[in-house]
Amino acid sequence: MLLMNGWRIILSPYKRLVLYLIGISIIYIGAVRPSQSIIVNHWIVPYFENRIPLESDISIQSVSEDQFDLVTTFTSVKIELPFNGWFWLTLGLFMTAGNIQWIKWMTIYHLALFLILFVGAHLIIAGHDWFAILFNVHEHIYKVLFLIVSLIGLKPIFMNHNFDG
Repeated sequence: MLLMNGWRIILSPYKRLVLYLIGISIIYIGAVRPSQSIIVNHWIVPYFENRIPLESDISIQSVSEDQFDLVTTFTSVKIELPFNGWFWLTLGLFMTAGNIQWIKWMTIYHLALFLILFVGAHLIIAGHDWFAILFNVHEHIYKVLFLIVSLIGLKPIFMNHNFDG
């Protein structure tokens, strides 16, 4: 960790991990999550409710701070905003490991999710229920993938650290 005056503070990996996760939690709970709630409840859900035809079997249910369910006759799909809590948790782990490259990839991926989720929700509303299956599979895989990669990135730091003092 580098201070403003150029002095370097050496923290143990555990202390660094705790500090990063506390800082990210404060940012997420204090700023990101309230913003996501406003975006979902005032912009996204009303937008998609206006796009669903009146005679359609598709509905929006289970609206929360950062997600809503798009329910079709065959399946339900959770549409979750990018940069949600999973992103911030993984970001803290990548930051602790100093893995800037993975932070860039994860951020680009989440930026791309804005477009993918928008187009995918429109396809589901248009009657392409098969896309809901892809969304559900994606929802389970991408979070676990980034979390596992971030934990693997932490392993060398914790395994090579001298815990004296």
